[in-house]
Amino acid sequence: MPTSPYISGIRERIGHDLLLLPAVTAVIRRGDRFLMCRRVDSSEWGLVGGGVEPGEDPKDAVRREVREELGVRADIDRLVGAYGGEDLLVRYANDDVVSYVTTAFLCTIPDDSPLIFADGELAETGWFAIDEIAGLRRDRGVDRILADATDFIRTPAATSTPIVEKAVCYVIAEGHLLVFTHDDVDILVTGVQVPAGTVQEHEATAHAAARELFEETGLRGSVTRSLGTELYDLAPARNEIARRHFFQMEASDAEVTAVWRAGEADPATGGSPASWTCRWIPLAQAHVLAGGLGARLGAVSL
Repeated sequence: MPTSPYISGIRERIGHDLLLLPAVTAVIRRGDRFLMCRRVDSSEWGLVGGGVEPGEDPKDAVRREVREELGVRADIDRLVGAYGGEDLLVRYANDDVVSYVTTAFLCTIPDDSPLIFADGELAETGWFAIDEIAGLRRDRGVDRILADATDFIRTPAATSTPIVEKAVCYVIAEGHLLVFTHDDVDILVTGVQVPAGTVQEHEATAHAAARELFEETGLRGSVTRSLGTELYDLAPARNEIARRHFFQMEASDAEVTAVWRAGEADPATGGSPASWTCRWIPLAQAHVLAGGLGARLGAVSL
């Protein structure tokens, strides 16, 4: 994007002298990989980001930057941290000197959205694991930000607990949430649940959400928003950590007064046939969801 009138006005007064500016950085994650980008005027890889406009909330700024640079919507998971210092001191080709103080946010973008270099600033992008990023020629400030970001999602190295990718469906209709309860197991054991299940190998998480919705309820639906991810340790029930990808969804022909039964004659995890009853509950009552399934209800948009 061209230099804002606000910055241009300051530069008219101070010339190329040092200018302290607020900025934002989007740490965009998908599983254990991070989105890195290379700008057309640089050989170094970095993270998506840019300046904060006067009066702009940093969260709005990071969403705007992602939209302008990649052409997609970003959902914010959490704050990573604030950064400044020598790593973020930049001297531009025109001799302007800027010291940035950036606020970094952990973000997700829809799995199935193509990346469009909307403002022409980016030359290429790629998804990289941390060990792969270490081999890239990259901006000086990247390492500190990614180190803090991975602290939020890293499983301690000493544990051998496997991480399993899961898709969780918040299907919303007329202010109601689609839930189910098991017919053959005490509700004290299984609780109130929403459609959810394991992401298959090479399957997009949004596709997994739509598939699980149909398999568990018989409803066809589509993702309207990605709501971010959460880790959930299933111990002591199972030696497994679920990395849950939450999605807000809408279903075709949803009737919030409907109650129906569904089930599996041959469960994928083995065992006896299972059945459950599906219904809609007011979203305000969704705090009853079991086992951390309600972790992203606060991000639902009506």
